[in-house]
Amino acid sequence: MKKIITLLIAIICLNSIIHAQEFDKKIEILIDKSVGLYRFNGSILVCKNGKIVFEKAYGYQDIENKIINTPNTIYQVGSMTKQFTATVILKLAEQNKLTLDDKISKYFPDFKRGNEITIKHLLTHTSGISELFRDSLFIQENKEKPISREKLLSFFMNKPLYFEPGTKYLYCNSGYILLGLIIEKVTGKPYEQIVKGYILKPLKMTHSGFDFAGLNSAQKAIGYTRFSKTENIASKPWDSTATYSAGSLYSTSNDLYLWHKGLLNNKILKRSSLEKAYTPFLEGYGLGCWIDSLYQRRVISHGGNIEGFTSYFGRIQEDDVCVILLNNIYNREIESIGTSIFAILYDKPYHFFDEIKLSADVLEKYVGKYEINPDYHIKITRLNDQLFAQIKEEPKFEIVADKENSFFVKEEDIRIKFRANADKTYRLVFYKGLNSKIGDKVME
Repeated sequence: MKKIITLLIAIICLNSIIHAQEFDKKIEILIDKSVGLYRFNGSILVCKNGKIVFEKAYGYQDIENKIINTPNTIYQVGSMTKQFTATVILKLAEQNKLTLDDKISKYFPDFKRGNEITIKHLLTHTSGISELFRDSLFIQENKEKPISREKLLSFFMNKPLYFEPGTKYLYCNSGYILLGLIIEKVTGKPYEQIVKGYILKPLKMTHSGFDFAGLNSAQKAIGYTRFSKTENIASKPWDSTATYSAGSLYSTSNDLYLWHKGLLNNKILKRSSLEKAYTPFLEGYGLGCWIDSLYQRRVISHGGNIEGFTSYFGRIQEDDVCVILLNNIYNREIESIGTSIFAILYDKPYHFFDEIKLSADVLEKYVGKYEINPDYHIKITRLNDQLFAQIKEEPKFEIVADKENSFFVKEEDIRIKFRANADKTYRLVFYKGLNSKIGDKVME
């Protein structure tokens, strides 16, 4: 009997190893393709059923000096910070130091309509508060220098609300700035100190913190706002005060794996608090995270971007699955890499930049000149079964279809989509990195 049990255990272990090797090979093929398309340059960690099935780094943390990325490279994670801010708020609620139904007027008596906006509205992006990153004065602000908390507030505190609190969803960094300030008012300590004390230290996330611009480490990555076959442009990191509790965290793939394990094992929050966080309110957003469904399982995720960096952190808690992607380049489509990895882990089909051929009739309807503004136009031309784009008078470049109305560039993070208007004319949407422009087709 003991021999049979031993044999069964050996077979189970062997099958586990074989599956892990299959995941490893398939994920590597996917990431190699992403790297070849200039969509990934960074660190990746993937786990399933409590085991790391893939961990690797690609490209350079410093292109000029040929310093390669490693699993220990330190990246800014941008808006992924929001789940840490939300976790601290939930921890303070567990300690009865605040409630999610508290009105923000309790903490900011002079805030316009603050008696109608709750902490939960801030957490769920349903407050209607004016968005900081849409304010022209904030856009012009030198973000490489410290910005006071008072000045941050001045960009949105007395602006009209976009909508009635709780009635709509609109992603709002301003709301998470307010949450950081509430944390400071409730605890009497700096936000960064509280996050370290409540989360980073208990989980031994020793390579995570907030002052990325001031960080002195050989493992610190340089961010790149332009990353292509022909050109790489390094960015200057913003001071942490510019994004504060909405996006100033830096971390590593290994540290974020510890974060996954901490959440999984309720080391920071009670299970009841996590269930509140993982319950979507409007548009699939919960408390500091997105909640979606894949393969009859709940996916909890958050991405982020900040000057020169993009990130993705996705989890399926019930299967101890986690996908961590950290990029020191801009990449609008990093989430599509993450969802493709989920498909691999669950042996499901996926499409990732799969080139398709379109008929001449389909291609021809997109040909023409599209005006973004009087000084900026994009011309689409056709040569046989291929389309080319030309921005103003710059050289033409080939665009490749992966959907009937969506085209990408193979060697740079550029995508062009075409939308049909009601009058059967066409509109072009031009995506380059994290920026987008829209233009209508014009008669020449």
